[in-house]
Amino acid sequence: MLVAKGETTLAEGCLRPAGRPALNTWQAVQTEVLRRIRSGEWIAGQLIPTEHQLAAEMGCARATINRAMCQLARDGIVQRRRRVGTRVSDTRVPEAGAEAVPIRTEVEATGASYGYHLAGHDIVPAPGEIAAIMHIPDAENLLRYRALITADDQAYCVEVGYLARQGAAGLTEDMLGEAEPLEWMRQRVEHLSGRIEIHATRLTGECAADLGAEKGLPVLTLDRTLWCDGSPLSHSRRVYPPGHRVSFAR
Repeated sequence: MLVAKGETTLAEGCLRPAGRPALNTWQAVQTEVLRRIRSGEWIAGQLIPTEHQLAAEMGCARATINRAMCQLARDGIVQRRRRVGTRVSDTRVPEAGAEAVPIRTEVEATGASYGYHLAGHDIVPAPGEIAAIMHIPDAENLLRYRALITADDQAYCVEVGYLARQGAAGLTEDMLGEAEPLEWMRQRVEHLSGRIEIHATRLTGECAADLGAEKGLPVLTLDRTLWCDGSPLSHSRRVYPPGHRVSFAR
């Protein structure tokens, strides 16, 4: 883990309240910012203190604050604008548009008939990589699911997802068996923010069996992580068959 030079020093002119420990790593700062958002201390759309103000309050270098905020901005939890400041994300579901399109919409846009087949689900401890992505404690229980998506009865992609407690709240087994959780979230979650990443990976044995392809072949994957007011909802990965191409339009 890399720590920026000078992160253990107080910000210039800082007078930290007595008895309050310094937050000397960007991870600690990020955890504190998330706590304030999740507790409602900072609400959606609110302009939060500047980096200088936070550095003085938390007893750390401005660079530490900046790194934490940059990561939260990449995750879609806060929104930063130069000369304006940083706000808690206030993205309404209808505005999420292309950033949170259900797989049903993607399939039907091709003119094909959509099919969703739940392959399995279980409660599992969050793997370390997933916990880090969702900003949750290691081994926190998550609902893991896997579903095969078809287009005209042909394998279109496999979706493997993890739902946090808030993301799965109110979601019944019947609902999970009918459609991907994103459809349910778009209808019920007022503030939805997130991040999408596209990767080239190797096909795992689990997904290879679902797609009827050979394990280890290079495939396109799309990862999506969703939050509501700073609290994690889900992390999912869509795995497409070898040679598949996905296009996005606004």
